[in-house]
Amino acid sequence: MCSPLYLDHAATAPPLPEAIAAFAESSSLEFANPGSLHEPGAQAGRSLRRSREALIQAFGADNYSLIFTGTGTEADHLGVQGLARTLQRPNKGQKILFGAAEHPAVRESALALRGEGFQVEAIPVDSAGLIQPKCLQPLLNDEVVLVAIQWANNELGGLNPIADLVQLVKQHAPRAAFHVDAVQAAGKRPETFDELGADSFAVASHKIGGVRGCAALFLREGSPKPTPFFLGGGHESGLRSGTENVAGAKSFAVAAEYRSQLIQAEPGAYFTRRKWLLDSIQKARPGILPLGPSQDSDIQGSILTLAFPGERAEPLLHQLEAKGILCGSGSACSTHGSEESPVLEAIGLDPGFRNSVLRFSVNGTESEESLHRVAQALSS
Repeated sequence: MCSPLYLDHAATAPPLPEAIAAFAESSSLEFANPGSLHEPGAQAGRSLRRSREALIQAFGADNYSLIFTGTGTEADHLGVQGLARTLQRPNKGQKILFGAAEHPAVRESALALRGEGFQVEAIPVDSAGLIQPKCLQPLLNDEVVLVAIQWANNELGGLNPIADLVQLVKQHAPRAAFHVDAVQAAGKRPETFDELGADSFAVASHKIGGVRGCAALFLREGSPKPTPFFLGGGHESGLRSGTENVAGAKSFAVAAEYRSQLIQAEPGAYFTRRKWLLDSIQKARPGILPLGPSQDSDIQGSILTLAFPGERAEPLLHQLEAKGILCGSGSACSTHGSEESPVLEAIGLDPGFRNSVLRFSVNGTESEESLHRVAQALSS
């Protein structure tokens, strides 16, 4: 039997050997508290500083500071709820806008703020799951304190035009902060955070081949500072108290450097493999319906989402698994199939297709031959 073909990187990428080695080495040699004054503590502190600097360089974020968190969800909450609470203006209007196809980490954290007196409104998306400037602009006014829009959609792989949307918000809602869930795109795109210019970006180690348990919120210099959730020793510039995960940060930095080098060496690494996969499956299953954008410039190449009309996703997923191919069926962060995807509802997908969707997400290094196995498995 062929070795397993893992195509669920959008859920969690297998940790890179280099990232595991970095984590193990740090856990053994840099185990001390980075806040301690003795030499082992100073050694851990230096490691943490190097990891922070490496991540800033890998994501092109010279104009940003970095706050380590435990998960991407925590980073999104700090970027959404933390910034909103800093910018709140009771009795003067305080509105939050978020994309209708956002990840639950953003959507649910935004909706929860209604209980604190915020107005919360979803920004409509088009049939590809993207936010067009013409749909955002009418919603912008002086009452808006926060706009939260993801860079790449986690279920459909569409790329929102973040740089354009950031400029639009600056023009029509200058008091508002702009938060970006960059978890699915960071490390897989040539564009840098400095180029995009949002006030904050959430990223997560395990999406790019680092060890789980470490993530970060990037904060642009001069932007508002979020109100922290965790109080205590004042770690991470007072924005995230708690002893830092030195080993996790080192693993994260190694993975980010690896992804940066991959993109520099082969800018189309992800998109090329997505095309190989789509072309192969379409030949085997002409009736499939690709979801998300059709224009190459709007596609995050690491994700390919397909509807199989007349079939249910779960049996197809297990059919593929029996052949050694592992993929997903929507967001792995949602309840396991017990609720309909808000993203598929937001794009107006025919209800009859919503339970027939599979998501394939690549690593950017697969061979064309290995990806052809998916079509062969679907043909049998």
